[in-house]
Amino acid sequence: MNDPDDQRNKPADIFKVVVIYALFAATWILLSDWIVERFFHGHDTHAVMQSIKGLLFVSATSILLYYLLKRLHAGAFEQHDTARGGLFDWLHWQRYLFAFVITIVTLLIRQDIAVSFDEHPLLLLFMFPIALSAVFVGFGPGLLATALCVAGLSYFAIPPLGSLAIKESHNLIQMGFLAAGGLLVSYLSMMLHDARHRSDSERRKAEAHLTDKLRAMSLLDSIAEGSSDAIFAKDTEGRYMLCNTATARFAGKSVIEVLGNDDTVLFPPEQAAHIQLSDRQVMQDDRVITIQETLDTRDGSRSFTATKGPLHDQTGKVIGLFGISHDITALKMTEHALRHERDTTQRYLDTVQNIMLALDSEGRVSMLNRYGCELLGYRETDLLGYNWFQTCLPQPEGMQAVYPVYLQLMSGKVEAAERFENEVLCRDGSRRTISWHNGYLRNDAGNIVGTLSSGEDVTARKQAEDQLRKLSMAVEQSPESIVITNLDAEIEYVNEAFVRNTGYRREEVIGKNPRVLQSGKTTKTTYEAMWKNLTAGDTWEGELYNKRKDGSDYVEHVSISPIRESDGRITHYVAVKEDITQKQKVEAELNRLAFYDTLTGLPNRALLLERMAQMIALTRRSQHCSALISFNIDNFKTINDAGGQALGDALLQAVGQRLDAIMREGDVVARVAGDEFGILLTDLSASREEASHFTQHIAEKIHASLQLAFKVGQEPVSITACLGIALFPDGEQDAPLDVLRRVNTALHHAKSRGKDQTAFYEGALDEAAHYRFEIERDLRHALDTGELRAFLQLQVDAKGKTVGAEALIRWQHPQRGLIAPSAFIPIAEESNLIIDIGNWMLNQVCAMLARADMIGCSGRIAVNISPRHFRQSDFVDQIKQVLTSSGADPTHLTLEVTEGMLIDNLQDVVAKMVELSALGIHFSMDDFGTGYSSLSYLKQLPIHELKIDKTFVQDMTTDPNDAALVDIILSVAKHLHLKVVAEGVEAQEQADFLNQRGKVIHQGYLYSRPEPAENVLPSMWRKR
Repeated sequence: MNDPDDQRNKPADIFKVVVIYALFAATWILLSDWIVERFFHGHDTHAVMQSIKGLLFVSATSILLYYLLKRLHAGAFEQHDTARGGLFDWLHWQRYLFAFVITIVTLLIRQDIAVSFDEHPLLLLFMFPIALSAVFVGFGPGLLATALCVAGLSYFAIPPLGSLAIKESHNLIQMGFLAAGGLLVSYLSMMLHDARHRSDSERRKAEAHLTDKLRAMSLLDSIAEGSSDAIFAKDTEGRYMLCNTATARFAGKSVIEVLGNDDTVLFPPEQAAHIQLSDRQVMQDDRVITIQETLDTRDGSRSFTATKGPLHDQTGKVIGLFGISHDITALKMTEHALRHERDTTQRYLDTVQNIMLALDSEGRVSMLNRYGCELLGYRETDLLGYNWFQTCLPQPEGMQAVYPVYLQLMSGKVEAAERFENEVLCRDGSRRTISWHNGYLRNDAGNIVGTLSSGEDVTARKQAEDQLRKLSMAVEQSPESIVITNLDAEIEYVNEAFVRNTGYRREEVIGKNPRVLQSGKTTKTTYEAMWKNLTAGDTWEGELYNKRKDGSDYVEHVSISPIRESDGRITHYVAVKEDITQKQKVEAELNRLAFYDTLTGLPNRALLLERMAQMIALTRRSQHCSALISFNIDNFKTINDAGGQALGDALLQAVGQRLDAIMREGDVVARVAGDEFGILLTDLSASREEASHFTQHIAEKIHASLQLAFKVGQEPVSITACLGIALFPDGEQDAPLDVLRRVNTALHHAKSRGKDQTAFYEGALDEAAHYRFEIERDLRHALDTGELRAFLQLQVDAKGKTVGAEALIRWQHPQRGLIAPSAFIPIAEESNLIIDIGNWMLNQVCAMLARADMIGCSGRIAVNISPRHFRQSDFVDQIKQVLTSSGADPTHLTLEVTEGMLIDNLQDVVAKMVELSALGIHFSMDDFGTGYSSLSYLKQLPIHELKIDKTFVQDMTTDPNDAALVDIILSVAKHLHLKVVAEGVEAQEQADFLNQRGKVIHQGYLYSRPEPAENVLPSMWRKR
């Protein structure tokens, strides 16, 4: 809409323009015509001056109109808000009508008053309608007014009248000036109006944009002041440039007090430093962050979620930051309360010994307590979100039988499933029967959104009930099943006893083969014997292990007879079957009571004597030995008196279990009486010495097992025991009681030595076994206390130059003195001690090779490796670890192996040797020719040298057989390009014999005896 004041001012403005133009035009006409008439004479001169006067008039009036219209635009039209305003809001035809009317009126007025000067019409007076038309209604109407004025004046005012022709030149010139002036005024008016329109449009846009900005800023200010969140802006120094009332309220200050200050004024130093650190991070990283802060406000400690971001100037430079902090204290308190409530509920659910299960409206698991997870074998996260009926129930029962009940429950029919039983499927494939008590989960609106169920595992009860039912049927009734089959073994009849006993209905077995009852436990020979009798037409009687329909096994005493026709033809078979399952169970229980200890469940003295009698008979036939160990707990009476009988009984049970766990299958652990146990070791070696050695290993194993305290009663109980050992049979008349007497004698002898002792039955063998026992025990101690020593024996070539050495072991026993390896290595070979000794020796040799005086030498040091050590799965890793830790050069190390190692798992042996050879380690075949020699093995193995055993070397100069064997070994080595080392070279003629036959390395007393390594190493390579 147009401003009313503006509308009122328009007529006055137009009138001013018209008056000014009229006065100027009148003054110009009168004054200019007077000047022309006064000073210029002559027709031609007068015509020229009239033209000049017209040109000056057009110029002057144009300048005047431009000035007036510009002032009019800047003043009267300044507040105009429409596109054109004033007369320019007229319709198109109205504009042209205005120009036409005002021009015709001017022509009529001119005709009435006949204004002229010196008989010349005042043509320039007609610039008035042209200017009005151009200024107020536009360029087109101005042109129309110009055309009408030119045409009208030509016809009515310029002679000859009544004709458009113009004969006088000065009139023609004035008419041209009039037309040009009209065109110029019209064009200038159009340009002015277009400029005003553009200026108005841009001004309105700027005003609208400014208005929107002011409105937005007002809204933002209202929002900021009305917000409960702290809203603020800071400069790069952390000083507040802007903040709302909430910011000041949290700080306990006024807005004026906050502005211009930083956080050190508002908050404690530690909190202010934390805020400033995050502020710097925002401005340095030039990114928006959201963090949580805990600040001390006037209302106490409160938590905030703060969103901070950088502020930029027009160039993009960071000039500060903005922030919005939302108070989440109440939310935190609510979360804490909910978490506490959830934890309390979870602890309750985890202690409940029932399944607690929550399902959503789709049957998906939303909660399962710990007991349920343990029972099913899942973690809760494994099931959350999964359909319970598809995942944890056996199919198709889960979806077909149980899921519909759940749907009824979700529909509000709780009576349909408030109590319900079904099977669940555990992760391991087993099934458990669960009795459920079901309820609803509702939302705030009271709608059912899921179920909450408590489930009790009744599997054991169900199984117990099932077992009780079967046992009751077996005990209370003694039925005999009768089955009749045709010659094709198809069942044609079964009686009710069969139905009750097998669980099959008649229709389920009629026409079937009796093999439907087979459990797979009856031996093949039993069936073969049965069919052999039946096909011969005889009766068969025996026992069958069958399976009922429910999968349970049972034993039947079966008698099968052929049914014959009168002519003797067999047409059917009838089986009379008695279920003897329970009978066998009763017999087994009686046997247990008669031959087993009721406290420990171990065989008792009677069963031990029976097994000993069986073993005596067996060992006499097989010529093998057996052994009996009597085991007695030291100070058991003291333990029993102090802790009571319950503790003593628990200890005896624990000891029996531990002993039984460490024995071999076939050995017998028995409780003889009180705290005495008997251990029967069966089927030992035919050599009494080897049997003794094995028995002492078992004794040591028993002592070692007792070192771990027994967890019985309130406190752990540590015990020791004495052992007596006796081998049997000892003579043709040896009896179980004789063996028991001997072992008791040995036990008393052990007790006489003190606690934790072992004794063999008296005799020379007892002394030998005791010696081996002590050697092995002391050898373990020697490894721990550093009693072993490394010796070296040099290896030389034919010229006597040292080319290597063999590492040998000695034992510096504190009582027995220096012990040769032959006295203890065979004992260590029979246990894992040889592995520990081998690793010790490898560490010693590698340490020698890493010495500074060994660097750069080409010789090697050889180490013996036992087969037991080599067979270790990590043997290669052990070697690599020793080399790495010592820094030894593997190209100076030789491993000596024996032929016996090749018998077991050749593929594994080859793989290990190849891997070690790749490191530069050499392999030597020790004692070649004394064991399982095979040239095919030599081709497959990365062997570098052969060692001739000293038994061949000692007699090769006198015994043709040994000489021939040495020649063969040398020939083999030559063709396979292997080095040869001869052991035991003690005489010069032996050395000459070898040197005559090839290039042989010598090792023996002729050149050097084994000496301590620390004595040999300094001068070892100087002998070269």
